[in-house]
Amino acid sequence: MNAPASKTNRSGTKQLLLIFLIAFLVRVGFTASTVRKHEHERPNQIDTLQYDDEQWYWAIGQSYRAGDGMVGEYGHRAERMPLYPWLLSWFSPGESGVSAARWFQCFFGALAACAVTALAWRLSTIGLIAGLIVAFDPTLVGSASLLLSETVAVTLLAGLWYAAWPLRDAQSRSPLRWLSTIVLSILVIYAKESTIILVAALYAYLVFARRDRHGVFAAVASVGCIVLALVPWAYRNKQVSGDWIWLTSRGGISLYDGVHPGATGASDLGNIKAAPDVANLSESEWNRHFKDKAWKHIFDDPMRIVSLSWTKLARTWSPVLNAADLQSWKIRAIFAGWYIPLYALVIIGIYAKRSRISVLAGLLLPTICISATHVFFVGSVRYRLVAIPTLAILAAMGLQAVMSSRESQEIPDAIEEDATKDSK
Repeated sequence: MNAPASKTNRSGTKQLLLIFLIAFLVRVGFTASTVRKHEHERPNQIDTLQYDDEQWYWAIGQSYRAGDGMVGEYGHRAERMPLYPWLLSWFSPGESGVSAARWFQCFFGALAACAVTALAWRLSTIGLIAGLIVAFDPTLVGSASLLLSETVAVTLLAGLWYAAWPLRDAQSRSPLRWLSTIVLSILVIYAKESTIILVAALYAYLVFARRDRHGVFAAVASVGCIVLALVPWAYRNKQVSGDWIWLTSRGGISLYDGVHPGATGASDLGNIKAAPDVANLSESEWNRHFKDKAWKHIFDDPMRIVSLSWTKLARTWSPVLNAADLQSWKIRAIFAGWYIPLYALVIIGIYAKRSRISVLAGLLLPTICISATHVFFVGSVRYRLVAIPTLAILAAMGLQAVMSSRESQEIPDAIEEDATKDSK
């Protein structure tokens, strides 16, 4: 009796392994080619850490490794969540350590394709299609080559959605599943602070999807556990900065970056950080200063914020990259050739599954949260990465709908052709 199930499980495992290998090799290949290119262009720069955020993540990770306490820019000690710097601290200083960190990211990023495949199998037979979309997605592939927290956050969020999805059903009361969801929620927040919005939205979604007392109790208890897990970090930040900082000290300046009077929708942190009125502020004062100014600008001119939000959303969901150094016709063609069809398939998938409101809500939740967040914060394709896994599932549903429509059209055509031949 168990033989068919065992055979199916073995087949599923082989398919997951295949998806992982494809995703991993694509990321390794791109990373290797990118590193070689930048080594040629910048021979004196440590393993081509080309962006400021990369350099600061690496510096904070090495500070963690040295026992200095995550010292970042301007001596700040709470400007990044600790999980990603902790991961980087395992790699030795110098080029060999940076290279090893990149290969680790290729490995960890490839796991997102497996999580998406497994989640899609819970919904339909589209797992392989969804997994391949994540495996080849150019933004996900490109981000794996950069020492930024997005790759880790994407994989953890994909795992979180996979773990939490069965909890939509009121019949699902497994304490182990709730526990795994709590652990993944804590890890993803410790990796990237902005994901706390997605985590909160996920638990609210589970409550509304289940509509039972157990779901409310379990969700509230889960959120309580997550808050408790943040207490040691907040207390540590109080010791080093003087304030209970529950996430990071970058919240204020990040918000200000998106709403100040000269805001364009793109980031301008370099000029903002160089302002003379913040030169002598402590870390906690720095955070409060920018936060207070940001909210003042929001309340003083809310219509400007609304108007600017369209530019930010256009930047976030742009089918081509926004960076000035990535505007070659080849790069634009690759990204437009990928994302325009992908977005079209997502729309088709939404229409095809329009009767399954709960499923659509769960899959669109990251997209909605990211879009709502970047009404205020700056827009960039980097920030949509955490929504790509669930959009890949919707795109796979769209492709399935297109293929099914073509097959259903071909059957009557074949019957009509046979009938014509018979009449002759």
